[in-house]
Parts: sequence; C-alpha cells; structure tokens
Amino acid sequence: MCNRIQSRCLGTMLFGVATVLLLAVSPAFALTTIDPADGCAQTLGTAGEYVLTGDLNCSGTFGNGINITASNVIFHLAGHTISSTDCDLTKAISGISVPGGSSNVLIDGGMVSGFNDGILLYSSSSRVRGMTATGACAFGMAISGQDNQVDTSVVTGSHLDGIGIGSASGIRIMANDISGNFRVGVDISNFSNNNTVAGNVINNNGIAAGEQGGVAIFNGTNNVIRGNTINNNFDGILIDSSGNLVEQNTVNGSVGNGANGIGIAINASGASTIVRGNTVLGSSSADMSDSNPGCGTDYWTNNTFQTAVVVGGSPGCIQ
Repeated sequence: MCNRIQSRCLGTMLFGVATVLLLAVSPAFALTTIDPADGCAQTLGTAGEYVLTGDLNCSGTFGNGINITASNVIFHLAGHTISSTDCDLTKAISGISVPGGSSNVLIDGGMVSGFNDGILLYSSSSRVRGMTATGACAFGMAISGQDNQVDTSVVTGSHLDGIGIGSASGIRIMANDISGNFRVGVDISNFSNNNTVAGNVINNNGIAAGEQGGVAIFNGTNNVIRGNTINNNFDGILIDSSGNLVEQNTVNGSVGNGANGIGIAINASGASTIVRGNTVLGSSSADMSDSNPGCGTDYWTNNTFQTAVVVGGSPGCIQ
C-alpha cells in the first residue's frame, strides 16, 4: 500500500475536544550544546535538554539534519535554521527525524528548510511548537504515532503536503499557519483515527497542484476539523472517509476548476459525517457538496452557505 505520508509505497461516533498536550519531560537536565561544526546527522540519543548554537547546512549530504532517538528530549533551535537543498524520495532525508519508539520529545524555536520532509515525528506524546518548516521536497511535517501535537508553527512551500498525518491517533494540529503548500495543507490518511485539526489558518493550498486543498481526510474515523480559517484553497475541506466531524470552520473562496472549487465536500466513501456550524461562501463550484444520494447518512446542520450540490436529488438535505 502506498502511504500518503511518505508519498511512496510502504500503505457509535466519539468526538473529543482539542486540548494542549503537556509533556512529562524532566526539568532536571543540564543544557547540552549542539555545534553545527560537528556536522549533520548528529544523534540526540540520551534524555536531556539540547540547544543548537548556529545554523546547520546539510546540503550535499543526502542525510538527516538531526536525529532524536531517545525519550525525554528537549531540542531548542534557538532561532537557528537546519537546511538542505537535497531532494531524493528514494532516501530518508529529514531536517529533524524522531522515529517511533521514543516519547516525550519537544522541538521548538527555529526553522527547517528543504529536505524531503522538514520534520518527521513518529514518536508518542511529543510536541513541535514555534517552528517554521519551509520548502520541503515532500512533506513539511510528517506525523505518525500517538498523542503528538504541532502548534504555533508555520508550514509553507511544501512540494506535496504541508502536514501529513498517517497511521496515527490522538494527533493535535492547533494554532498553526499552514499555507501555500503544493497539494494539501493537512492530509489525514492511512487509518488515522481520533485526530484533531483546530484553530489553524490554512490558506492557498492545492493551487499549484490543481487538486485537493485545505484539509483532506482520505482514511480515518472520529477525526475532528474544528474552528479553522480555510480560505482560497483549491478545495476547502474534502472528506473521503466515514465517521468524521467538521464544525465551526470558516471556508471562503475555494478556487478549483470545473467540478472542483468546493468549500466542503463529502465523497461517496465519506458516509456518516457530521458537518455543522460552518460558514462557507464564495466557492467557484459549490459551497457544499455531498456525493451520497440524498446525503445518505451524512448530517448537515446550522451551516451558512449559498450554493449546494447533492448527487441524485435536491440539495435540501444540506442545511
């Protein structure tokens, strides 16, 4: 099965409320400096608090910038940049790589530019905050594992998706600016359940690709898309999997061509989705669309919109 997160081959509703993830990292560690002169692919393999002391340029190495393999690690970029112009989707090339098996990792305060994936976070109960990920060859941030959080960060210029969530649960994407990415701002796929995308600005995604757009759920259930500002994307919100919740979002000016340019769209495989309390206006095709005849088991209520399309009948089931 091809995993959308890697963009290469690998493969009763209960809705929660988004909360801030608190990490259990010990405060007792001495601060360890990471010197760029020691090169790329340095490994933080022991619990502790680390700080980058300068910009780290990894162009030409075709490897990771920093590897974090231990639990209970705090890594401060301290305003510095980890960068690489290398792009090779046959290799694992990430600016910061946190593989599975670790937990309680915190990454903050700097920029990752380039690489295949800017930040790869496959640990659990970990957090990325106050980061900028720009110009990734594939994903600005690739998130897997359980109970991870990305907040107060900027993800832009990714050549595939801004943030890709795959084989994951309990992920929180909160209060970020995820704009100007080639395909999707936030992509949920590969059996990812119980994740929350809330309070983000998600603009101008999918324009270059001519497909997808702001937020897309391709595979997963009990995911919540809540309270986001989603403007001027190819499509606004695309639901292609059953049993999800879309509420209280503002979705304006979806600009796709032909049958695209839809503010909120539920495809035929998106049954039993709840769409409520959203404001969706100015879409080039339709503000709201349901590909299930008569909306099937989908539930649309208390939305503000002007145009709607339902396969096989009147759009009166969209409200």
